[in-house]
Amino acid sequence: MERFKSYLSSKQIIPEKKLDYYLSWVIQSYGFCDKLPYDEVSAEEIDTFLKHLTRFREEWQVNQASEAIQLFIYFNRREYQGQAKADLDSNAQWKAVGQDMVRMLRLKHRSLSTEKSYIGWLRSFYRFLNGKPPYALESSHVKDFMTYLAVERKVASSTQNQAFNAILFLFRHVLDKDIDDITGAIRATKKRRLPVVLSKQEVFQLFDHLNGTTLLMSQLIYGCGLRLRECLELRIKDIDFERSCITIRAGKGDKDRETVLPESLKNNLREHLD
Repeated sequence: MERFKSYLSSKQIIPEKKLDYYLSWVIQSYGFCDKLPYDEVSAEEIDTFLKHLTRFREEWQVNQASEAIQLFIYFNRREYQGQAKADLDSNAQWKAVGQDMVRMLRLKHRSLSTEKSYIGWLRSFYRFLNGKPPYALESSHVKDFMTYLAVERKVASSTQNQAFNAILFLFRHVLDKDIDDITGAIRATKKRRLPVVLSKQEVFQLFDHLNGTTLLMSQLIYGCGLRLRECLELRIKDIDFERSCITIRAGKGDKDRETVLPESLKNNLREHLD
């Protein structure tokens, strides 16, 4: 268990103050299943333990226990299958690395769009390396890939940064390697562009072609500065008419925030809620 604790701490997967709780959940679950810490535990056994917890624990505790167990299973798989992966051929190694990357992205609660983006860059990196085994990679390969993106694919600066973040995640959380200084890589040119902004009159002209719920949604997005998904996921409890504000739950970066509710929308919003 100490190695598991050190792993969680070194990877900063969870806050230090929660480490002991995670270890406790793992110990409890394996004791409940009458298993030793490194025995195989089935999904059915885990599900039975979690259902048992729901009878006398809060929902957040059950969720925490589930995450702790999944992290421990993932840690065991990495510990005892590492050598087996090294013995596989290059394509099989990359497939295993891809599966591990998906698991780690989900354990760290990255969004689905981030997962799709990172896996896409993993495939691009694999093709660029022409089948070189993943566990033989070095920082120089990352540097060459970044230069390739800038020089040959001529990607935007933001795209190159996204690719680097994906490969950095691969090295740190899947391959257990650090990326050394790659300042010698050619950086994509960051272009400066003035944003296209609609005038008030143009916005109102758009509103003139909408009605009903669609119009109210558009007015909320415009007046409150919401993303489309944030508007679609609004709940009644998130709207505070007295304080003239709306609370956004789990917005970009999985963060909550508050934004202003315009006075001009209050009556229409109340009618919609009624």
